Parts: sequence; structure tokens; C-alpha cells
Amino acid sequence: MKKFYGIIVAIIAAVFMTMTIFAAPAIAQTIKWRMVSCWPSYSSISQSEKRFAKNIYELSGGRLQITDYAAGELVPTSAVFDTVAKGAAEMGADWATYWANKNSAFDLLGSLPMAMSQYDLINWYIHGGGYDMYNYMYGKYNMVYFVTGATCIASGIRSRVPIRNLADLRGKKIRMAGKALGYVLQKAGAAQVMTQPAEIAQALATGAIDAAAFNTPNIDLSLGLAEVTKYNIGPGWNQPFSVGGVMINKDAWNALPPDLKKIIETAAYENLINMATLSEWDNSLALKKFQEKGTQVTKFSTKDLNQIEEWVWEFIAAEALKNPDYDKIATSMFQYMKDFSQARDYEAPYAQGRNPAKWPKLPNLK
Repeated sequence: MKKFYGIIVAIIAAVFMTMTIFAAPAIAQTIKWRMVSCWPSYSSISQSEKRFAKNIYELSGGRLQITDYAAGELVPTSAVFDTVAKGAAEMGADWATYWANKNSAFDLLGSLPMAMSQYDLINWYIHGGGYDMYNYMYGKYNMVYFVTGATCIASGIRSRVPIRNLADLRGKKIRMAGKALGYVLQKAGAAQVMTQPAEIAQALATGAIDAAAFNTPNIDLSLGLAEVTKYNIGPGWNQPFSVGGVMINKDAWNALPPDLKKIIETAAYENLINMATLSEWDNSLALKKFQEKGTQVTKFSTKDLNQIEEWVWEFIAAEALKNPDYDKIATSMFQYMKDFSQARDYEAPYAQGRNPAKWPKLPNLK
């Protein structure tokens, strides 16, 4: 009898063990992450990161749940980087240029003035070593990084008062992010003011700043800039592309199973494609709305743009001598552009992007 009961117990144990093995995927642990954002909830950039989190949830069958917190809900824009680096939140949505005070090389990863187009950036990121450059920089701060959006050329400068040429910048207080852009404004006799995205419209309305450069017409519209500016001077030499992405705390990343890592990577690439196309698709609608508000659009002259380019190249060459990380990333980006220049010329006049008239003097640029 004892032997019989022993057999029954063994069978039951085997059945439960089999059920556990085969039920494992169905009862897998749900992982909950927090994503802190640089962007206010009403901006179109915020809608992109919400879409990204939703796709991860659906692709993972609900196993990875990411709660998105807009700028100011948990931490302000300025604290997003440190919050993720320290692991107080697992993920953050950002624009790399905001972290240039930590290392000037981040200035290049948000946007590169006067240089790459949107699809240059995507080509470089996927095929030309850009992915490694982002992860080299964020990896120094205990994070991994995925680009989740690359928008087309920005609007340029939107202002309360007329700005029709380079000389008109003199004496103006201008919201424009980035060290290279600060150097240009200084050379032009303007003052650079760093205003957080959610505060730009109010700063313009109160006269705290005279003008602002942010992003594409549609993104500018979502921040309310059509209500507080009347003038717009382009082209957006300051941001011929703009990159948004997600930084992930490295410890949180390493704790994920391989399939969830692959889902995040896949969702990031899908979101990159969606945002790249959407940024241009929405512009035609946004431009009409700015026009309806009476926005007057002008362009910098070729002479002015050549002068701006000279100042930008001056800054890039000087900064590359001071910071090895800056030199490493600048050289990688411009090497891509130089290597691609023959193909761009071959594709003209139907190519995207441009070949600069001259190149910055980077010691390792071949």
C-alpha cells in the first residue's frame, strides 16, 4: 500500500512540474517601469513616447508595462538624465543636447547645425556607427540608448519682433539650446536663453525672451508658439535634424530577459520610422495654421548662412581639440557625410541633404 501511495505522490508531483513548465510563459512576471520625460504632455513629442510605451506593452503581451510621466509630473526636464542614470526611474525620454553641460559631446547627438539631414542621421545611426556613438556616450553614465525619433529640419527662429537677417539678431534674447548655437548667437551679438519646453510660450508672451527656436512647425504649434509669435525666419540651420530617444538604466536593462530587450529594440526602430515620416507629413498642416495666424516667413540670405556656417565650423574644430569624446563623435558624423558626398552628388538634384562648401578642421577627418 505504501508503495502504491508513493507512486501516486510521484505522479502528482510530475504532473505539477509539467504544468509549471508549460504554464511559465502564461504566468510570467509583469515588469513595471517608469519613464520620465523631457516633454510636456500636450506636445506632439510626448504623444510619440506614449505610442512607444503602448507598442512595447502590446508586443510583450502586457509583460512590460511602462508608465509615462510628462515633464514636471515626477521630475523637471533638467533632472531626467540623473534620474535614469541613478535608477530612480528605469527609462527617460530625452533630447541629447540638453546634457551638453555634462559632456559637450552630447551637443552633437541632439542635432548637428548646418550638417546632416534627417535621413543622414538615420543612415549614420543604423549603418554608419551612430548606434555605437550614442551608447558610448550614455554608457559612460550607466545607461543604454535607443533613438526613437528623428524629425526633419526645424522651423528656425520664431519671434515677437521682426528678424529678417543676421544683423537683426543683435541685442535679442533668444531661446536656443546647444553650445555651438550659443557660440553663433554670441558672435551675432545676441543672448542665449535656455528655457524649458513647457515654459517657452509663456516666456515669449511676457517678453522674457524675444525669440525662440524649438523644432518643426507641427511641434512648435503643439507648444502654442503660433499664439505668441508673429515672425519666423528660416531655414532651420540650427537643427537640420533633431533626435529624440530613450535612455534606459543599465541595471534595469540587464535584468530584462532577452525577448523583452528585443521587443524594446524593435519598438524603437518602428517608432523611429513613424516619427521620421510623421514630422514631415504634419508640417503641411501646421504651416497652414501658422499662416492663418498671420505668421510672416522670411529666410536668411546665402551670405548670412555662409557666415553662420563659418562660426559653427569654428566652434566644432575648437571643441574637438578640447574634448576627445566630442572629437570622436564629430569625426564619426562628418566622416559619414564625407564618405557619402559622392553618392549625394550622384543623386542630385533629387538627393536629400546637402554637401557643405567646406568641412570643419577635425584632425582625424580623412
